[in-house]
Amino acid sequence: MGKLAKLGTVDVGNALGEILKCDIPANATADGLTKLARLVSAAVGASSVAILDTSLPSERRILAETDLSDADRDRWARSNGEELRGLDGVDVRVMPGTRGSVHLVTAGGDEGTAAERTLVLDHAAARGGAALEVARLRGDLDRALAQILETDERLLGRIGLDIHDGPTQHLSVALLEIQLLEADLADAASNGVELPDGLLGSMERIYETLGGALTEMRELIGHLRPAQFEDRRLSDIMRDAISGFEGRTGTEVEAAFEGEFPINGVSVTQRITFYRILQEALNNAHRHGQARNITVEAVDADDQTILRVHDDGGGFDAEQALRPRTGAPIARFGLHGMRDRTQMLGGTFTVRSSAGDGTHLEVVLPQWLPEDGDGSGA
Repeated sequence: MGKLAKLGTVDVGNALGEILKCDIPANATADGLTKLARLVSAAVGASSVAILDTSLPSERRILAETDLSDADRDRWARSNGEELRGLDGVDVRVMPGTRGSVHLVTAGGDEGTAAERTLVLDHAAARGGAALEVARLRGDLDRALAQILETDERLLGRIGLDIHDGPTQHLSVALLEIQLLEADLADAASNGVELPDGLLGSMERIYETLGGALTEMRELIGHLRPAQFEDRRLSDIMRDAISGFEGRTGTEVEAAFEGEFPINGVSVTQRITFYRILQEALNNAHRHGQARNITVEAVDADDQTILRVHDDGGGFDAEQALRPRTGAPIARFGLHGMRDRTQMLGGTFTVRSSAGDGTHLEVVLPQWLPEDGDGSGA
């Protein structure tokens, strides 16, 4: 690599390679930026390194740091970009893509020539800027998805109310009318009136059919009823889905929750997604699989949340059911809907099933909170 083969005692190629490969995940930018700051410090021999966002209040301005003295921390945190560039012995680089607000600041640096240090610092600033831009876009996407999903929830709730106030009431009235009609026919028969053959049997079948339709309507209303997602643990939201299912169907679900599941521990989009996927999986197991035993397992891991649902129902051809549908829009219900919702949030959706072998479903979502940190998605 000629002149740039060594940065003092540091190999330039290795230093740049480590910086460019530095993992700065969108859901843990602070840890990733701290790692980047350490790599920069080691590469240029800086006495201290910090990454600052001058658009934030001074107490939140330092996003990451390494070996920063209390005096420098206070002084740098109170300085804007122009003031930072005016400090003696300090090198300041604006991170691209951050609207000029995020700066890579280094003090000291005795490794290599000025040109070599410039090369390293420019690449480090570019790497940090790209990661922050990804995090910003991810936050924008999450907020947009939250608005879409919350609108969906309001629409589903309205549909449920309309069904309750319309078809459900009509079916209830029809059942009552049939009961009264059956009573009148029974009185007529007891008074010697000859009824057509099979009339009472037909009336009974009509009553059973309407009663079944009313039961299904009520199940649907329960399925559409929106849950409370704000300021709650994901585990409690999942328990709501399970208890609602058990109440509607009489089928017991064995559930296990592993981890802390803190309040607002994941974004509202993930809470809604897990709730609706679990609800749909339970409904499919009961309605289509005729399952007698259903187990639900949820795991709150360090960087991801996992939902597993297993049933002993009849099963189906999962590969056939999930084949791509050319030109089809994003689905909201069914297997395609569960998969689409998961993939929209950067997760993985897996389902294994075969005739007579039940169904095994797993959803894994990377834990993510928007920049406001409260999981509201607002």
